[in-house]
Amino acid sequence: MTVPVASVIVPCRNVEKTVEAALAGPLASPLRELEVIAVDDGSTDGTFSVLERIAAKDGRVVVLHSGGKGVSAARNMGLDAARGEFVFFVDADDVVEPDMYPKVVEAMRRDRADYCRVAHEGRFVLTGKELNFPLKGDYRFSSNEEIIEKLIPCFFGYSLRQVVELYAGVPLFARREMGSVCTGGFRLSLIRDCDIRFDETIEIYEDAMFLSEYLIKSQRTTIVDESLYHYMLSVSGSMLSKTSGPEFFANKLRLLAKREELDVKSGGRLTSMYAASCVFSLLEILRASFRIKGCLFRGLSVFRRYGSDPVVKVALRHFPLSWRKPVLAAAVLACRFISPLFFRAKQ
Repeated sequence: MTVPVASVIVPCRNVEKTVEAALAGPLASPLRELEVIAVDDGSTDGTFSVLERIAAKDGRVVVLHSGGKGVSAARNMGLDAARGEFVFFVDADDVVEPDMYPKVVEAMRRDRADYCRVAHEGRFVLTGKELNFPLKGDYRFSSNEEIIEKLIPCFFGYSLRQVVELYAGVPLFARREMGSVCTGGFRLSLIRDCDIRFDETIEIYEDAMFLSEYLIKSQRTTIVDESLYHYMLSVSGSMLSKTSGPEFFANKLRLLAKREELDVKSGGRLTSMYAASCVFSLLEILRASFRIKGCLFRGLSVFRRYGSDPVVKVALRHFPLSWRKPVLAAAVLACRFISPLFFRAKQ
């Protein structure tokens, strides 16, 4: 059996109307030595039948079942099955340019890169409005120090320095990049050698955490500054439940724990990158406690647990304030006032 150059992993859940278009790009690629690993994540519609039909026509398509455990479990299963030198991810409701794969492989081989970032576009499904997401920097780095200092901050979180810049008129998203794994290429050997996995307990920003952990171990990165990946943007019921239901609170705690875990793995080099995000999340938890129906007591309990974290306490104490954002300043001051009374001391 021929060993593929690239493995394209596609988690699929109830996407019978879009998955064929998502797989069309990889299968039409000039890079013929690739495999498409489509992982059916417990679909209840006709997704599996569509995947079976495509696999019957093209032997490069492998169909797996992850049992409805979530997108991270599906991607991990795909990584376990992957055989390519390079790994790519595609969401089953998006569209990929066939040229993405040979161009990324060429760039990574040429620059001996562990990671290649690609520009991308977005299109709102309901309105057809298009958004362009060009790269906001030249992310061609040749050392681990550069990668951690200059690339990971683009999606790992918000720093206190960015808050100061916000007060001066610089938007928080000025240098922000999407933390998606779909707009880049990875080396399978590095993923396996370092045992890098998607955290199956995190339901939002799990991409950014995987990408950050991967880049902590990377030595060289490169780019392809062409819009080769197209996000089909919509607000799904699944996403709404993650941000407007009880899962929101648990996810905040797990995300904080994951950031702290990765900070330790980096030797403490990431703490400043997400200090402001800790404060923003603390305020989001408090607001959600009153916003999400039936979650007042649960929300306040998580608010207390989150605010009692030592990293969050330090971030809250040093969070910069300005009259330019009076509501934010008032909220932070209120949290500082109740901190000695409401947040537990470190055990």
